[in-house]
Amino acid sequence: MKTWQFDLDGNAHTLVFDVEKSPPVVTLDGKPISITPKLTKNGQAYGFMLHKHTATIQTMQTEKGVRYGLMIDGQPVTPRPQPKADVAPLTQLPKYDTAGIFRNKQLRDEQRIQHKIFIRQIIPDWAWVAIIGIMFIPAFSQLQPVSLIVAGLGIVVVIGVANIPKMKEIHRFAFTIMVMLFCWSAFVILSSRGIIKIDNLPLF
Repeated sequence: MKTWQFDLDGNAHTLVFDVEKSPPVVTLDGKPISITPKLTKNGQAYGFMLHKHTATIQTMQTEKGVRYGLMIDGQPVTPRPQPKADVAPLTQLPKYDTAGIFRNKQLRDEQRIQHKIFIRQIIPDWAWVAIIGIMFIPAFSQLQPVSLIVAGLGIVVVIGVANIPKMKEIHRFAFTIMVMLFCWSAFVILSSRGIIKIDNLPLF
């Protein structure tokens, strides 16, 4: 199907040539008009009248297939240009926001670093010596409730001692070791009295 939009005698017209039908059908502004097939040196053509004008649809065989041309009074008709939608030109091509991804990654890294620094401020590295030593108590007693209480109190005291600002760091470290030894002493006393049962130690 081929469509032409053109101006003739001051009026706009739409001509449709439906070649898929046999014989082909030509409509002008939605109304069918009669056509006369004829053979020219350029190929098959169809003649008809457009009011006071003589029109011809000429078929032409090209390398890209069959093409159709419209002539009115022997002059080829140039299709009326279709109005184009207003499209704002792109002043700048959209870019992948690599800077934003980098900023988000940097922000996450900073948050992780701040989190680590916060933990180190509360629990200094040297305080883990006493904390890990105390954590062996519930592990050794197979997580008995009393041993968990002793270990929990010991860890709280160690963290509290480690955050005493007026005490020197070496003194705080010494006191955390003393707390760890006190927890182990309490564990031995409670085990000897049967409050904490240690079946694999014949001493108790």
